[in-house]
Amino acid sequence: MVSLRRLGWPMAEVLSGGLRLNLLSLEAIAAAQAIDADICLAPADRNEMLVDAARTLGLTVRTFRD
Repeated sequence: MVSLRRLGWPMAEVLSGGLRLNLLSLEAIAAAQAIDADICLAPADRNEMLVDAARTLGLTVRTFRD
């Protein structure tokens, strides 16, 4: 777990970079950056805006199966 206090500024930086995402997507990107991790999504939860933004920022997005 990563504190939102630690993620708030990185989330704002993503927004100021021109990427428009919902708060959950911003949190996922900031957390992945903070702990140097991949973003993992269920197929039903795949969000193309999140995937595109993450790849733009050099993050890996994985889709897993049940």
